[in-house]
Amino acid sequence: MIETCERSELKYLINKIDHLILDKKLKTVLSCDPHADSTGYVVKSVYFDDFSDTAWLDNLIGSGNREKFRIRYYNNDTSFINLEKKVKNLSKGTKQISRLTQDEAQALIEGRFEVIKSSQDPLLKEFYLKARQRGLRAKVIVAYQRMPYLYNAGNVRVTLDSEIRNSLDVRRFFDPDLSLVPQLTQQCLLEVKFDRYLPEIVR
Repeated sequence: MIETCERSELKYLINKIDHLILDKKLKTVLSCDPHADSTGYVVKSVYFDDFSDTAWLDNLIGSGNREKFRIRYYNNDTSFINLEKKVKNLSKGTKQISRLTQDEAQALIEGRFEVIKSSQDPLLKEFYLKARQRGLRAKVIVAYQRMPYLYNAGNVRVTLDSEIRNSLDVRRFFDPDLSLVPQLTQQCLLEVKFDRYLPEIVR
């Protein structure tokens, strides 16, 4: 399991024109994430929630303390799949990550949590218990094109997410031919993460 340190997280909805302008500006000041090509990469996640959609509602109302579980992979590459737990405390966020095989991930999506019952990984153990106790189930797939930028001072990460799409057909999470419904067609998401401070040049 990998656990990130607590970081500040800022998110903004922006229009497509601002997206294009910011992308050009960021290219002159920040470094592109080495994992990305000239257009970035595709992020695809399936989110888990309980019967009352607590995680979704907490996010919707901006609850100060909330958590969510998701399975995520990139560019349809099933050789690298993560189970992630995101915890938000006001404007601060932390993330825990554990690796999954595609078979394990598919089993969790289908509600067959026994595949990780004997795992000694702390995050997988926590997810198994909470899935059983709270009735967690895979609820929605979200995918988007991400352009990521880095700035060493302050350990800053700036991402621009566009072409945001979703689907409720969660069992087909790994199907590259799955049709996804466009969301926020006229808007994009800007996210800024940093450790102790945000350098003025980025601000």
